Amino acid sequence: MSKRGYLLATLGGSAAAAYWYNSSRRSAISSNDSGAASTSGSDQDNLKLVQVVFRHGARTPLTKNYWEGNQWESGSICGELPGALQLHLFNADGGGPRPDSKHDREQASRVLPGGCTQGELTLLGQKQSRELGEWLRQRYVEQQGFLPPVYQARAVGGRTTNFRRTISTIQGVLTGLYPGTAAAIPIGTAGDAEELLFPNSKSCDRLGQLMTVATDALKVQASQDPKMQQLEDRVRQAMSIPADAPVRFTDLHDAMTTLAFHGKPLPKGMTPDLLAATEAEATKRMAALVAPFRNTSDEQQLLRLSMGQLLQLIMERLDDAANGGPEAKMYMYSGHDTTIMPLVVALGVPLTKWPKYVSHVIYELWERPAIGRQQPQHYVKVLYNRQPLAIDGHKAGEAIPLETFKQQFLLPFAITKQQHAEQCRAKTDHEPPPTSNAGGDSVQGL
Repeated sequence: MSKRGYLLATLGGSAAAAYWYNSSRRSAISSNDSGAASTSGSDQDNLKLVQVVFRHGARTPLTKNYWEGNQWESGSICGELPGALQLHLFNADGGGPRPDSKHDREQASRVLPGGCTQGELTLLGQKQSRELGEWLRQRYVEQQGFLPPVYQARAVGGRTTNFRRTISTIQGVLTGLYPGTAAAIPIGTAGDAEELLFPNSKSCDRLGQLMTVATDALKVQASQDPKMQQLEDRVRQAMSIPADAPVRFTDLHDAMTTLAFHGKPLPKGMTPDLLAATEAEATKRMAALVAPFRNTSDEQQLLRLSMGQLLQLIMERLDDAANGGPEAKMYMYSGHDTTIMPLVVALGVPLTKWPKYVSHVIYELWERPAIGRQQPQHYVKVLYNRQPLAIDGHKAGEAIPLETFKQQFLLPFAITKQQHAEQCRAKTDHEPPPTSNAGGDSVQGL
């Protein structure tokens, strides 16, 4: 039986589990769907650059809560799929070998019942990663002839956060894109303090302060909302937890998602409507911390400090490609749900659902040849989970002039490394929050 068939079979008796499985699958269109109908505005237009930012695939839980009594079996849940190509990891900030990651070491040392470790990319997660790579190959190699059919170091570059699950995810994506590649593919990463692919409050005091403000506001809102008390009571009853126990919605979402996706039974009281309600609340709380909807100056600064350095990098590479710069045709960035969340909001799209495993944002740069004009024109198209995305003021699949795209979606939030360091030193009356106090073990969504 295939892994997909096995998962469907194991979920079959649980409506709650089916909700999570189906909602995850809806976000990943069939690999036969290339989205080719919206690839260009003219047959004469040329694709110049593709930048793909993706969340890791399915993993074991980060939280210690809400999944007690389940086993995470080494060999059947976690392990290594055969046929993976090799990576050469290097320090993206100045070269040298892969830097140490205290956070990843700590997670790798926490062995779960059954033998898997905390936050480990599972076999299903590896399969998801390869499927994304296969889709990228279908779209950009086979259909468009944009990427070379075999791996070339000058054509494809990548960067990952320094976690096993994101490293394994980019490894899987590259395996699907270029199966059978013998040479180790160089991929950059960074130390904990230098990481820019997720909101790094540990190395940015101002970001931590803004998160504290957001956390305090969430607490006030929750205390004044009678519907919140009702939701918490429903969760306590469904989970059979004490009436005075706090409900950590981000941890609950983490636990329910990982359990259901891997065919583990959910508590009988966790009905599809309750799962939907807890996901909505978890999304609202995490969005307030890492991806608020740009309404106030503090929210704009929070977005800038959480993902502005990545947006700066994306913008610089768009400009380089438009100006005939480096030969690279594709850049990959392997991150987390808290990578995807701010990117979606920066595009003017309200965050209403938690990004599923291997959710991805694709920025395509196209060139329209100079016909009766002095210079060629460049424009950008954005895809989300393989589909053209309707972003603020623009229809799905619309060709947005590069300068318009930069002015509307990149420059308001893009920030250089020096600017980031300066703004991170800004002071307010708040202290940086301990990570666990802002929403649970999985607060950074890593």
